[in-house]
Order: sequence, then C-alpha cells, then structure tokens
Amino acid sequence: MNQRCSFPLADLLAGVEGELKRVGYGPPVINRYRRPWGQLAGYMADRGLHYDTQVGLDFLEEVYHITIFTALTNEDRVRARAITVLNEYYLHGMVRPRYRTSAVSLLMRYSDVLTDFQAAQRMQRSPVTLQAYEKFLGKFLLYLENHNVTEFAQITAPTILAYTDMLCSDTPATLYNALGALRVFLRYLHTQGLVAQDWSPAVPNVRRPPDAHLPSTFSAAEIEQILGAVDRANPTGKRDYAMLLLAARLGLRSGDIRHLTFADLRWESNVIDRVLEKTGKRVILPLPEEVGMAIIDYAKYGRPPTDGHVIFLRHVPPIQPLTASALSGIVKRYMARGGVEPKPGHRSGPHAMRHSLASALLEDNVPLPVIAEILGHTHTRTTSGYLKIGVEQLRRCALPVPVFDWNVDKEGF
Repeated sequence: MNQRCSFPLADLLAGVEGELKRVGYGPPVINRYRRPWGQLAGYMADRGLHYDTQVGLDFLEEVYHITIFTALTNEDRVRARAITVLNEYYLHGMVRPRYRTSAVSLLMRYSDVLTDFQAAQRMQRSPVTLQAYEKFLGKFLLYLENHNVTEFAQITAPTILAYTDMLCSDTPATLYNALGALRVFLRYLHTQGLVAQDWSPAVPNVRRPPDAHLPSTFSAAEIEQILGAVDRANPTGKRDYAMLLLAARLGLRSGDIRHLTFADLRWESNVIDRVLEKTGKRVILPLPEEVGMAIIDYAKYGRPPTDGHVIFLRHVPPIQPLTASALSGIVKRYMARGGVEPKPGHRSGPHAMRHSLASALLEDNVPLPVIAEILGHTHTRTTSGYLKIGVEQLRRCALPVPVFDWNVDKEGF
C-alpha cells in the first residue's frame, strides 16, 4: 500500500509543501522547514545522492548530529520534523495532519461511519477517550482515502501494516493509544458487517507498561519561579497567573482549567464543584484565597467582555477558550522567563504541575486515598504511580547494606 515517491528532490519538496498546505500547516511552519531542506539539497549535491529515507536520516546525523528524536532543542526539533514529514510523503504520498487541523475535517467519504462509531461507543467511553478516538481514527480514515481504499471491504492486513508503519516516529504513548483505537474500530467494522473479517489481530502489539516512565515534575522552588515570572499588571498576565495557580495549587488537568466555568465556582463555600472531563467524576475542591483572588482579578480587570460562561479566554479574535497547546505554551513561556530549564526527556506543560502537587503531598505524608481524591483519580492504583517520585518514601524503603567483612589476604579466587 505504500506509495513511494521516486521524484527528483525539487519535485519531492514541491509535493510535500503542497501536502502540508492541504492538511493545514501555515506558511510560518513551512518556511521554518525550508532551511533544513535547502541544506539537505546541498548535502545531496555534494555527495551525488538521490533521496530516500536513509539519506534523510544520515543528513540529520552528519549535519546536525541528531540520532534520537527526544529531548531536542527547539531548533533541532524543527530540523527533525522537516525530515520526518519529507520521509512520510516519500513513503506514503501524504503527511498526517498535526495540531490544529483535524483529520476528520479533511475526510470526503468516511466521516459518517466515524460519527456512527463514536455514537456506538458513547455509553462505554469517556468524552476524553472519544476525542482521542476521533483524532487517531480520523488519520487512519484519511490514509485510506488518500490510498484509494474506497470501501472498507478493501482493507487487508498489508493495508493496516502500511498505515502503522507511518506511526513509527510517534512517541511510545501515542503509538500505544493510536493502535488501541484502531483495534476497537476494526472490531466495530466487523460487528457492523462492513468488513468480512475482523482485522484487529493484524494490528501490531506495542507493550507499554503503565509504570514505564517517571512523572515529570517541578520542584517547589521552580513552581515559584514560574509564578513569579508572570506580569500580573496586564490582562494576559492576570489570566495566565490564575490558570497556573489552578494547575500548581489544585492539580487540575489542562482541559478542566481551560473549560472551567463560573458555574463551577461556589463562592459562598469557597470551593470548586466540577465534573472532571477525563473521568466524569464529580470533585469538590477547596478554593484557596490566593487562587480565588487571582480568578476575581482576571474576571474583573482582564477578561474580554463576552456572554460566554467559560472563564479563561483568548484575548484576540476569535474570542474563545484556549487550546491545550496554548496552555502548554503558557507554562513553557514562564519557565523561560523564570529561568527554569526544561529537563531532558521531561514534559513541561501544566500536567507537570499536577505531578508536582502529587509529589509535594507525598512528601507531606498525605495518604494515597486523599491524594487520589484531590487529583480526581477513580482508583488509588493510578495515584500509586507517583510513589516512584516520592524520594523520602523510597528512602525509607531502602534496606540496610550488611557489613561485608573478609580478609583480602586470605581470600583466593
């Protein structure tokens, strides 16, 4: 199913630029990719090479010393991404939509089936899971359309393997979730009689143990550096400060911060009463004076005049709630201003602040069930993942090293 493009580099670059525009990449992003592409052209001309994916990877290693696509600087991330999209187009004749453009919005044929699938899953899955399904399956369906698979009956095992080959550059977590969504969808197609065979066993297995990584955290001092870097004299600073406090002091997830409404605030009892987006669980959290005053300051002196109920909004048209990437960018901006260096391999968004609160509560010997209630976890086993970063608790578990006393002069090996 792969459509390997055997064009001269100039034609390949023209094709990938057109594809990037089609799936929603803007001129600023494409312009950033053009510089590495120009250097790639010189690299190939000097060596008399024709392009293939290995040439792209060799170029990254020899020119930019990029061999692993994690913990990259912003500049190296752009360089690596420029070659990744080039390789995607070279191998598959398409580039997957990223960030703001939904693959679903580009579908010409299969959007109704996806809508029916979402409706069938609504009783079993949370809104967050359904949103993830839409993102991952929209890309799969767009792949089918771009490769002239006009009916689900045309799907074969090679079709699935060719698509999953495109996902190899994703993080392990993204890959695990994308393949899981694909299995659920393929089983649905079979139960609906849209395919004669259940193709879900053809989806590769990727093992990702739930405790395979350490949660990303900030120290207490770093949290204060980030908060102290906010200029609260302007409307944007007032908004950002209130959102950062909600993440740092209450551990709210990004979606619950961005979609917090005035109806969620119970001023008479100083609590936040909200149904969490991810779990559907209702939580009642204390509203500290520091957080409440920051929200009031923003609502009175910073928030754009609008009849909407969501508290935190964009300050430029269109006036609407912020995206997840916008809130993540806000955290990173104040990290830079506050002199907080990002840790290699660690995420630096609002979820790291949530992890930091859990870590601080552990250090204060708060019981796991209480922490689970604060964070809105359905099960304490989810919260137990934070035990890996409770340094003091881990230190107490350390066994004493027995004295090993032997006479070197008499011992023989």
